[in-house]
Amino acid sequence: MTDFAQRALLAVKKRMWPASPRPEVWLPVAVRVVNVVLVILLAGSLARLTLTFLSGWFSPAIRPVPAGSATAAEPAGSVGQVDYATIAAWHLFGRMEASQPVKAPPPVIPMTPLDLHLAGVFFIEQGDSRALALIAEGSSLERGYRIGDTLPGGARLERIQRDHVVVSRQGRQEVLNLPKLGTTVRPPSPVLEDSPLVEPMPEPESEPEPGSEPTGAGAPQAIDATAVARQLRDEAAVRPQVLENIAFVSPYVQNGQFIGFRLRPGRDREMMRRLSLNSGDVITEVNGTRINNPMQGFAILRDVLSADRISMRVLRGGTEIPLLFSLNGPVP
Repeated sequence: MTDFAQRALLAVKKRMWPASPRPEVWLPVAVRVVNVVLVILLAGSLARLTLTFLSGWFSPAIRPVPAGSATAAEPAGSVGQVDYATIAAWHLFGRMEASQPVKAPPPVIPMTPLDLHLAGVFFIEQGDSRALALIAEGSSLERGYRIGDTLPGGARLERIQRDHVVVSRQGRQEVLNLPKLGTTVRPPSPVLEDSPLVEPMPEPESEPEPGSEPTGAGAPQAIDATAVARQLRDEAAVRPQVLENIAFVSPYVQNGQFIGFRLRPGRDREMMRRLSLNSGDVITEVNGTRINNPMQGFAILRDVLSADRISMRVLRGGTEIPLLFSLNGPVP
């Protein structure tokens, strides 16, 4: 029996020994397993540390709750209250600007019931004392009025604008408009011989150039204005008020009636002299058309640069003088 047990134990040892791991076999495997476990643990620690850092960076500030103010302890793992005022102070969608106060529209000024007609205005700029309004009562003559003058009917002229005037009457302001384009315009009133002079004829400020007066009463003086016209046409594309280089114009009223435009030296005095024009001359006719009101006169003067020739009559020293300007070469 003893021999049998010994033989059996020996047989078991012989069978199991080859399967038992030897150090050179199991040791490398154990090292790899331990390394993998350590890497996993280290990665988990880094992940938790990163999440903690990021949550502290992006989360809003939490105001500390003073001790004793809380009535009950918060449960474990609960999140503190969010400070919404701090979040609103970030202005994530920009700041809303305060709305500007809306200005009340100016009061509407009623039309004047007076039987007045605004024939034209000479408007330089608002508040300029040289502004002039041509106003007539009923079918009477147009007369020139300036700011502060008394109008027929007891009204006072307060303001002169580009297309209307404002008058005051009995403490109220009223408006008088220029006629619209296409509406019927009252024909010019006849000149009365006994009408008083509203504005005297000015004397020329400078003596005319020798030869500037026509030799014959009916023969117009021929003036070659080609060089001047060429210069003005080049500037007209960028500055519509190019005619002011020659002269400034203002309405001239005589015997209560608009006569024409009075000239005074412009920005280039030499240019006015080259055209044989004098300060104080009054343009009364252009290309055979009498200038009866300022609006018509401004429209005529605006188109003179596009013509080849311009015939003009100017009132100088009480006498009308005919002039003929050639804009494209000398007059034959």
